[in-house]
Amino acid sequence: MTVPTVVTIEQVREELADVANYAMAADLGFDASRLSESHLLFYVTFSSRDGIEFVAEVDCQEYPFHPPTIEFVDAPRKRRGTRDLYPSCFHTMPCVCARYNRKAYKALGGPHGDWRLIDWQLPTEAGPKIESLAMIVSDLHSKIAASSGRMG
Repeated sequence: MTVPTVVTIEQVREELADVANYAMAADLGFDASRLSESHLLFYVTFSSRDGIEFVAEVDCQEYPFHPPTIEFVDAPRKRRGTRDLYPSCFHTMPCVCARYNRKAYKALGGPHGDWRLIDWQLPTEAGPKIESLAMIVSDLHSKIAASSGRMG
């Protein structure tokens, strides 16, 4: 099943106000300036406890039916997905190992064959129900803020 792009863009636009408010309150960088039906991405810049900045690209294709794909990129957004762009707190593939990251699912090349994409928002023993993009950004923020150093 696929989600029409018009549905995704409207849902993402509706939720981005909360993401922007959270980012401002938490002193995170936030950029959704290029968001469009053909570019369903936004960026959040986080800092680790030792002050290293990490830029997360959040690709919202088929959201909310499927979770977004979260990938770390360099500041100019030309390189992506290499270990040196990741905080030390995530899976060494490298991958944000969370049900809210599409890249973590085995069917899409990730480590988790025990997860089903359809269940991505449901609560688990490890965490609450994921109800919004702001919750995803908040969870990433807490993990990265507590981490130190780069993965590679």
